Amino acid sequence: MNLSRENILVVDDTATNLVLVKKLLERDGYCVETAENGREALEKVRERKFDLILLDVMMPIMDGFTTCERLKAEEKSKDIPVIFLTAMSDIREVNRGFEVGGVDYIVKPFNPRELKARVKTHLELKAYREEEVEETQKDIVFTLAYVGELRSKDTGNHVRRVSEYSGLLGELYGLKPKTVEVLKLASAMHDIGKVAIPDRILNKPSALDANEREMMNRHTEWGQHIFSRSKRPILKASAIVAGQHHERYDGTGYPKGLKGEQIHIFGRIVALADVFDALLTKRSYKEEWQVSRVLKYITDESGKHFDPKLVELFVDNFGKFLEIRQKLKD
Repeated sequence: MNLSRENILVVDDTATNLVLVKKLLERDGYCVETAENGREALEKVRERKFDLILLDVMMPIMDGFTTCERLKAEEKSKDIPVIFLTAMSDIREVNRGFEVGGVDYIVKPFNPRELKARVKTHLELKAYREEEVEETQKDIVFTLAYVGELRSKDTGNHVRRVSEYSGLLGELYGLKPKTVEVLKLASAMHDIGKVAIPDRILNKPSALDANEREMMNRHTEWGQHIFSRSKRPILKASAIVAGQHHERYDGTGYPKGLKGEQIHIFGRIVALADVFDALLTKRSYKEEWQVSRVLKYITDESGKHFDPKLVELFVDNFGKFLEIRQKLKD
């Protein structure tokens, strides 16, 4: 029995074929949706995420080849594997199926065991490809975080702590586990834009003047720019965090002066996590604050610098954040 509940769309203009394939796959634990033509299939794909599509070739309104071409032309559906269901075994038609983006074909009438085996194989291949892409994103994030740490003399374990604080806040806020994992990775990129800041400013042992502060503040724009062209989830989230972690809930932050929920939840979470750790950490230009002073500051800034709901969750679970700090102390 398949327990991961992958979503499969079966497209065929023959009702008996739809019923048969749906029953076969549902017995193996898959979630199966059906469509009677290509146009209906395109509509369903725009409304819902599918992991695999079984697509008949000969259909009215829009044939399978045209439908597949449309699927591959849209960002949301271009990576969904398409297996053609066809009554034809002409090699030219088979080749055309591969040319328009299909990954396999099954000749009707099909053998149920063959159908289920091919479905299973292509879902496993898709999962493997997605895992490889995610691991690559993680490698990029960890490498860039290390580069960022090398540039700054006194951040220590700041990046790791902010990542853990952000993950905990995300869990307390009710984000899904997968989203929390993305947030933890992306939060490590919150200051990556500082790689574009000159050393004389980044590591200055005293307070910055107005011009230096203006240049330092641009690290948010640089950070967002670094990841702005990526469409991968972790890197897109990194762009959000890098660009928004200095926005303030009351709209007085930078770089865009976003207010309230105009700021992505990732940006609101990392804003609190970053300030909490920075205040508790000795830097070349400041001393470490006492815990009680930090807690009072964050409470006082509820609704001003920070999202009130996040402040409430933070205060109610303050001990857990101190545990993370102690575990990852410089």
